Amino acid sequence: MHSVLLSNHPPVKNKKRKKHLRKPGRPKGYSLKRFDQTRIGFLLAHEVPIEYKLLMETVKSLKLSSPSAELIEAIAYASNDPFFRKTKFWRCLMDYKKYGLRPPYAIKTNVNKELYYIRIRIKKYLL
Repeated sequence: MHSVLLSNHPPVKNKKRKKHLRKPGRPKGYSLKRFDQTRIGFLLAHEVPIEYKLLMETVKSLKLSSPSAELIEAIAYASNDPFFRKTKFWRCLMDYKKYGLRPPYAIKTNVNKELYYIRIRIKKYLL
């Protein structure tokens, strides 16, 4: 006896779905960056080098891999430097609290940036 199809649709074959091929490992953009490649680290190193060195010596003596946001904030409140009152600094600190050493992009330097920050430091400390 033959089986009778009750519907007009052809029988559905079991199709195997193709798996999305991904590269193994951590997703792109999530690698740890050095502290000076984060926005806050870059700004501290270039705009307030004295406080940056103090911060890095403290981190080294405490045997930490990077400074915590609370430590940076404590140094900011203790310093009389006007840089720490800028909204630019506080925005970068909030980003550091949010992303830590995994920022969306690393800050890289070039000749023009270096010259700009050298001029800022000369005006700040020598004039």
